[in-house]
Amino acid sequence: MSADALIQKIGLQPEIACSVGSRRANPSGELLDGFYPTSYCCFDMVREGFGDFTEALAPLLDQLDGKEDAFRQIASTGGRSELYVGVFVEGSSGFTLTGADIKRLAELSLELSVEVYP
Repeated sequence: MSADALIQKIGLQPEIACSVGSRRANPSGELLDGFYPTSYCCFDMVREGFGDFTEALAPLLDQLDGKEDAFRQIASTGGRSELYVGVFVEGSSGFTLTGADIKRLAELSLELSVEVYP
C-alpha cells in the first residue's frame, strides 16, 4: 500500500511519509542511494502534553474512532500500526492501562509502544 493510500484511509496529515519502492531521501529532500523497502507514515497526534499518560490515552484514541477498517487492512496485509508514546518521568513511575483502553487498542489493531525517559 502506498503512503498516499495510507494517508487517505487514516485521514490525518503525516510528519513523515514514504512509499514502498520510492527513492530514499533525507529530510531536506536530497536523494539518497536505494529505495524504501516498505511504506510508512508518522502522524504527530500530540506534540506535548502534561499530566497522567493513562488519562491522555482515551482522548488520543478518540481521534482514531472510525478508522478501524484502515488499521485492520494494514494488519491484514502484514503491516503494523503502532501508537508510540514518549513518557518523561522524574524518579520511579508506572502506569496501568484499563481494560477499556486495551480493548480499544485491539479494536484499532494498534500496537502500543511506550518509551520512558527519566
